Amino acid sequence: MVQERKESATAALAEICGETSVLIKQPAQVIYDYLVDFTCHPEWVANLSKVTQATPGAIGVGTIFITQESAPPVPLLRKLNMMRYFMAGVLSGVKPNSEAEITALEPGVRIAWQAGLRKGDGWFNRAEWEITLLPQQQSTRLTQRFCYRPQTATAARMVNAAGDGGLEQACAVSLQRLKEILEK
Repeated sequence: MVQERKESATAALAEICGETSVLIKQPAQVIYDYLVDFTCHPEWVANLSKVTQATPGAIGVGTIFITQESAPPVPLLRKLNMMRYFMAGVLSGVKPNSEAEITALEPGVRIAWQAGLRKGDGWFNRAEWEITLLPQQQSTRLTQRFCYRPQTATAARMVNAAGDGGLEQACAVSLQRLKEILEK
C-alpha cells in the first residue's frame, strides 16, 4: 500500500511534453526577429497578458522576463480546474507571475527558454520551451515544443488538468494567431 502511494506520487510529478507545428509564409529570419522580443509574445500567445524584461540590456541568452498569464485556452471546465490548483499554489506561497529565461538563441533557427512559477527559494512548476524554424520553399515550418516538469503535487494536478492533448491544442491556438499576425 505504501509503495503504491509512492509510485502514484511519482507518476503525478511526471513530465508532460508535446509539440505543435505551423507553416508560416515568411522567411525564418523574419519570424525569428519577431519572436526573440518576448515582450511581443502577448500579441500571439493566447494566455499571456503582459511580458516585461527583468534584466537590463540587449536580449540574449540569460535574459529574464516576468510574465502575467492566465490558464491556457483549453475547454472551460479544464481551465477552471487548472485555475483552482494555481490558486491553491498562490495561497501556499507561489508567486503569481511566472519567470522566463532565454537558454538558447540561434538566429533564424531556434529560440529556447525555461519558465516557471517560483515558490520561496524554489519552484512550483517548471517548463522548457523551444521554437525551431525550418525553411520550406517560400515558407517556414515553425515547431513549438514544451516539457512541463511540475515540482509539487499541486503543480502536477494543475498541468494534468489540461487533459490529454490539451496543452498541444492550446499551443496550436497561439501558433495560429502567430501565423495570422505574420502573414498580414
